[in-house]
Amino acid sequence: MYKRSLLLFLICSAFISQSVFAAEKTYRCEVLSDAYIKSNGELDIVKDSPRVGQEFAVIKKTGEVVGDVMDSLGKPKVIASGSKSNSYKVIWTQKAAGNDGAFVDYLSIEGVAKDGKYPFGFFSGSLMMAGVCEQ
Repeated sequence: MYKRSLLLFLICSAFISQSVFAAEKTYRCEVLSDAYIKSNGELDIVKDSPRVGQEFAVIKKTGEVVGDVMDSLGKPKVIASGSKSNSYKVIWTQKAAGNDGAFVDYLSIEGVAKDGKYPFGFFSGSLMMAGVCEQ
């Protein structure tokens, strides 16, 4: 009986679609620069930022982010799943305390890689982070 169950398990495992595994692919990303928009509209690069060098992962199918940099973001919405002609895009929206207010965070990961690294940009209010991701 044990051998039959083991054989059945192995046969079923062999036929599991590769798309099931592909759906859970992730981007592994590293922050290379951290900046914010000053009140006069200029971009200010944050020197010695604690975010530079930090890593996070993005689950491609769901847009879920795991890592200290953006860990508190909830309810992601993947708006573009990415290709060579269109970057991978995720947004997070949250209502603000006021009646008409809202917070919107945005992550874009380019669809074309240079040396296996895909550039990304993350925007949250006046905060901007950039870096590279790998698959």
